[in-house]
Amino acid sequence: DLTCRPGFPSMRARYPLTTSSMPGSSTAAPQLLAAPSVPRPFRGWIQSPAYDVSLLLLAPIVGLPFLLAPAESGSRLALVLCGLLGFPHYLSTFTFYFWDESRAYHRERWGAYFVGPTLIFVAFVILLLADQPPLLLPTILLLWNAVHVARQSCGVLSIYRHRAGIADPEAKAAANAAIVLASLWMCFANIESHAQAFPLLAAVHPRFLAWVRLALGGAALAALLRLGADSWRRTAEGRSMAAPEALALVSGLALFHPYLWIEDSARATLGMLLGHFLQYLGLVWLLHRRRFREDTGSIGQRVLFRLSSDLRMLVAAGLCAAGAVIGGYLLCLRLGFGNLFQVAFQVLVFNHFYLDALFWAFREPPVRARLAPYLVTG
Repeated sequence: DLTCRPGFPSMRARYPLTTSSMPGSSTAAPQLLAAPSVPRPFRGWIQSPAYDVSLLLLAPIVGLPFLLAPAESGSRLALVLCGLLGFPHYLSTFTFYFWDESRAYHRERWGAYFVGPTLIFVAFVILLLADQPPLLLPTILLLWNAVHVARQSCGVLSIYRHRAGIADPEAKAAANAAIVLASLWMCFANIESHAQAFPLLAAVHPRFLAWVRLALGGAALAALLRLGADSWRRTAEGRSMAAPEALALVSGLALFHPYLWIEDSARATLGMLLGHFLQYLGLVWLLHRRRFREDTGSIGQRVLFRLSSDLRMLVAAGLCAAGAVIGGYLLCLRLGFGNLFQVAFQVLVFNHFYLDALFWAFREPPVRARLAPYLVTG
């Protein structure tokens, strides 16, 4: 929920923000920021129609070149795309640790921000040793990934909805339920082709998957009907969706479409994720470009300023990261440590899922104060 809640001023006093951290502000007279409001903006786009549509709203079609490519080139192309988009996307999550103004908040919640990732690693290793053959971990990865991606679609839609001046909790609940449930239902469409998840789920009961599909399908249909009713109500009240919000809703509902027509679940997952990767990178880069306008602060924050202010340096850093992960994977395969690389990469992915829920938790006033001015009200 991006709207401000009672109690924010006390949090603001504990984690002060100065006007010098805001775009276009003066550094001569720093003062505490007011709690971010949600006015009706002049325009509904986060940046511009071209930027938003190409990087944020066309996510469902980004993976089509990969999905339509010949199957024999699939593994090599998947490795390159994971390196170019996937790995930088996972690493981008950790950039939030380098925000100077967040350090006090992170130290106060040290259990969540520092102990949590360690516990994720420990739990992963324990499950890895106990889960033989590995069926449980890949299933958890598939389902958590589906919820994680769907939740990002909900967050993007929420930004557009609030930029349109709509802070209605019912509109948020209806849209979020429709996106999450429809995404999960599509994720199960070709689950039989998933080498680990299908045997595990089928072992529960011969009819278990049929029941799951029926339950998810019924819940998704009910959620879509609720969303339709809410959209009708908003239209009747003169608050119908503008183009940015409508496109974000369609994008969120359609992102998981590869599961409906690609027989291979792993291939469909990557085809879906490519749009998610690009969307996330577009949001993080825009947030950092707006947030870091001066070369000041700690070394980490100054690096973020350099990367966000110079597109050539950002592309070079992304290519270096991609080259490192692709080269590292190929080297591990040659040396016989391919499984070890896979384990390390999956630990990174699980921590990305976990930390994203913290760094983008708009329900927390300090988080909302740091993000909302640059994405919602700015």
